[in-house]
Amino acid sequence: MAKPKTSASAHREPQKRSSKSTGHDVERLEERTQEELYQLAKDLHIPGHMDMTRPELIEAIRRR
Repeated sequence: MAKPKTSASAHREPQKRSSKSTGHDVERLEERTQEELYQLAKDLHIPGHMDMTRPELIEAIRRR
């Protein structure tokens, strides 16, 4: 029996949006732990990152 034909797009991974300045996948920020977000914010030299909530960290990282 022949294999059923599938389109090439059926095997592609969905594209993730990437923020322009950081290159971090937007969806991946949502999946990271707060500790990972703190470390990323520290690496990006975001002032006040230790006082931010998880949503604030994500927003600040996206602005970078």
